Parts: sequence; C-alpha cells; structure tokens
Amino acid sequence: METIHLKTVDPLSQDLLKSAFQRGIKLNWDRYEKLQPQDGFLRVGLSCPYGCLQGPCRIDPLGRGPDRGLCGLDRDRMVAALLLRLTLNGVLEAMDDGAMGSRKTAGISLSSPLDKIFSKAAKNLGGEKVSIEEVSRSAFYLSRPMESPEVLILQAMRLGAMALGLLEKPKSPKGSPGSLSFKVGYGLLAQKKFLIGVCGRPLAKLLETVQKEASRSFQDGGDLVSLGDWIAFKDSLLPCVCSSGEAELVLSSGKIDLLIAGPGTDPSMIELSRSLNIPLISTQGPKEAVDIVRRTREKAGAGSKPSFAPDPHLIEETEVIVSADQLGATWKKEASGKVALLGGADHLQQSLGWIPGEVAFSLRGKKYGVAGWGDAALWMMKRGLASSKQTSPVRILDDREGPLLAVKALAGSGRLKDLKGVCFTGLKSCRDLAVALGLATLGIRVCVAVSLPLWGSEGGRKLLEEKLGAQGGSLTHFDHPAQAEEILDWFLKN
Repeated sequence: METIHLKTVDPLSQDLLKSAFQRGIKLNWDRYEKLQPQDGFLRVGLSCPYGCLQGPCRIDPLGRGPDRGLCGLDRDRMVAALLLRLTLNGVLEAMDDGAMGSRKTAGISLSSPLDKIFSKAAKNLGGEKVSIEEVSRSAFYLSRPMESPEVLILQAMRLGAMALGLLEKPKSPKGSPGSLSFKVGYGLLAQKKFLIGVCGRPLAKLLETVQKEASRSFQDGGDLVSLGDWIAFKDSLLPCVCSSGEAELVLSSGKIDLLIAGPGTDPSMIELSRSLNIPLISTQGPKEAVDIVRRTREKAGAGSKPSFAPDPHLIEETEVIVSADQLGATWKKEASGKVALLGGADHLQQSLGWIPGEVAFSLRGKKYGVAGWGDAALWMMKRGLASSKQTSPVRILDDREGPLLAVKALAGSGRLKDLKGVCFTGLKSCRDLAVALGLATLGIRVCVAVSLPLWGSEGGRKLLEEKLGAQGGSLTHFDHPAQAEEILDWFLKN
C-alpha cells in the first residue's frame, strides 16, 4: 500500500483501496500486478495475427532469435498485419453498437462539414469511397500473409476512417436538446436511498422495470447510478459515481444494494458482486429481475457493511454536449483561439486521474479551450474543471462520438486549424484505436499516452508515419507509459 498514490490520485479512492486490502478483496490493481511482465511480443507487435494454426509464431525483437515466421513472414508485415487486425476489431465493435441500423451499406462517410475531407482521404488511400466491403477485404488480407506492409497499413487507415463514419450520430431533429445534464462523484453514494449500480449496456426496458419495482418495494424508492459507463436513460444520462477503473472499488464500498450488469460488463464486476453477496441482474429477463428486487427487499439490512461515508457534497454537475452545433456556438463565444481535445479510458499503467487532471488544468492556464470525453472527462469533472463556476470550463462531450463531435464543431465554424491536437489518455478497446487512427487519417494531429504494438518494426512505424503525413495527420505514441509532462509538451509543441 506504500505505492497507493501511483494507483489513483483520488483520496477517497485511496481510502477504499486500503479498506479492500484490509478485508482481503482482490481488485483490478492486484490482477494487473500479478500479470507483470505482460507479453512482450504482443506489446511490440511481434506475435503473428494471422489465422494460421501452424504457429503461433513470434519474432525476437532483439534480433537474437527467430527473425521470420514459419511461412516467412517478416517483422514489418507482422506489425502492419497486427495493426490491421486490431483496427478491424474496432470497426466490428462500432458496428455492434447498432451503428449500421440506420445506414446504407453501399457507402459510409461523414456528414458536412467533414464530408469533403473524408472523401479526399478515402480517394488518397486508394479508393473512391469507403463501404462495408472494407470488412471482408480486411478479413481476406488477414487470411494469409501475402500483402505488403504498405497495403496492410493503407487498409487499416481506411478502416479507421470507416469507424468514424459508423460512430457519427444522425443529425438530431430540430428542437432536440443540444446537451444533457450529468452528475459525477462519490457523493452520489451518500444518499440513503436504495442504490442500484449499473454497468455495461443494459436495455432501457430492464432499467425501467427494476426502478419501478424498487420504488414499490422500498419506502425511499431506488436510484440508478452508473459505475463508470455513460448510460443514456429516459432522454438523459444516469448519474455516474466513478470512472471505469474505480468501478470495483465502488462495489467494495458496501453502498451498492443491487447490480445490473448489461452487455460489455467486465467479468470481474460479476464475480465481485457474487463474492460480496450483492444481488445481481445480468442475463435475466424483466420478470426474473422483479423477483430479484423483491428478494433483495427481504434481505435488506441483514449483515454488516463497511463504514464508508463520503461527503454528500462530492458531486460535480455539468452539461454533456451532444450537438456539434451547440459546441461550435459555445466556443464561438469564448476568446480562446487554441483548442485541445483530451479523453479516453482509464489505464492501470497510469495513476488514475493524473494525466487528464494535470494536463487539462495546465492547458486551461495557457488559454486553451479544452474538451474531454470518456473516463478522462469524468476525472476533469471530479476536479471541478468542468464546473460552470470556471471562467472557461472544460467542455464534456458525448462519449459515443467523443472527439469527432469537437472536430465537426470546429470544421463547421472554419476553425479546424485551431485544433492543436487530440490525445487519448488510454485505450480500452480496439474501437478506441480505430477512432484514433481514423482521426489521424483525416489529417489531425493525434497522440496516444499508452504503448501501441508498433515498436517491433521501425519500417512499419516509418511507413505509417509517411502515409499519415501525406494526409496531413500524425499519430504519436510512446514505447513507455507517458508522463503528464510529456503529453503537455506534445500539445504545446504545435
């Protein structure tokens, strides 16, 4: 516990960590430490990503062991193919979010004002348009290692652009709200009400059923709170207790009376709820969920709970912007001519909250307009940087579109040149990587604060740099967990 400050910057999170340690509860940090050192071949991209069952093959990054796979695959192709494999997975994740439901499969693009930039990028990458066929083409390229590194990297860039098109929301009808009220903080746990934690992407109908039954079963009703996920519910967002990296801590606090685990929930959340005897609703239908709430009422008050008592005032509230038009109008009123986008997921290589809090605070001091999304945005809110009391608050963006929303807003007002960079403080999924690569493909300066599996091939890195540079963009990444000072310097260097 002497290194607890290296795990999280939040004092209350540190207290919960100490409590969990004393009670013998194993959390994500414990698993992370046990996994060290993680697979060095995968970390640098030298573990073969092809669908071949004669391996698996690995190439020695130090040049003292194998320098090719069984089929003769060299390090440049191996790294390029892994980038394509990860980006393809990212596109599949974007499609799984229901993005294809309202789109024609013939062609995928971005709406105005980014339509011309998107079309130009697609043309420069060897095709007139981006379509659903990119998926099958990528899968074909990854069936056997025949294509050159250049072909694989260009295809990964096309997939990155495709991911942006899939994640763009349809234009909201007139009269739709341009922002949604949003609350964040441990103070949400200070309520005396029956608290229902929600994670993943559960169906709205299930949430409504559980909330209605809790209102009937408990005198003070039941409140739904998110544990690290941005969950839309009844034309709003559920109040969020914590970032995703802190979700297990919140379960260990004893303040969650019932957990709803939707698709996308980490297995650890389900296992921890069971070990702590927290009633769980995961794969059950509405009828079974009602029965679980009723049984929870019968057991309410039984047993002792940890004495975690957060200050009820530890709640930050702001508006989450869901419209590019509103964001553009907001920035138009502000004097700042420089804009920085900072967002992404928690990553256990870093002290949680350190990079987003420090970098956003410093950039605002240098008169940058700052916008954030994901876990990084939650940390900025917890620090009070998005409060309306601030002279120039950090703008919090819709988590689905994230930085794309800000890019559209800037392009729509002719201010894209004012964008000094987009930094991902962490990557949780392949979708995040695909978005980062897609933004760089559109000619934007992008940085990722965690390592990417590209360091096993100098040739592959240079090729990617050249192809992105030809589009006017760049993708900076590190061979180590980046420091907050490095990220700040990266923004200021432009």
